[in-house]
Amino acid sequence: MRQSLFMVMLGFFLSGCSEAPTPNVISETPSITEALTSNAVLNIALQEVVDTYVMGGDRTDLQREAMNAKLVGASVSWRIKVFDIVEEEGSYRVTSDLMSGSDPGSFGKLTIVAFVTPRDNVDMVVLLKLKTGSEVEIIGRVDSITIRTALVLSPAVLVRS
Repeated sequence: MRQSLFMVMLGFFLSGCSEAPTPNVISETPSITEALTSNAVLNIALQEVVDTYVMGGDRTDLQREAMNAKLVGASVSWRIKVFDIVEEEGSYRVTSDLMSGSDPGSFGKLTIVAFVTPRDNVDMVVLLKLKTGSEVEIIGRVDSITIRTALVLSPAVLVRS
């Protein structure tokens, strides 16, 4: 038993002393920012999107389906008012304040949930300084619209002035 344990420990020790395997050479992938801006950023007002999805508004299912087709997969850039920021596995979930529709009959709310990946320490400083109620501009790819209450941007980055 002692000899087996000694051999296992010797094997671990010797494997730690060997040269590390050479990593596979992979061509550099474009940065998140380049990926988001490689296609034109969809120029659509955030309030128009909110008005399309809030409950009780005057938009039809047909109009929401057309908006889905336009938004999902597209890059958008919007200025949002921050409600909360939470770190999640190397990115930050930035949630906007709930936004109301402009139609007097609307009663629902929509929120933006952006999974922001900081590019460097400058982005980290900005994220750490943001408070509830602060405004920030984010560019991101529309991943989904959830139950007419949340629009998810993933991936996303902060827009620098």
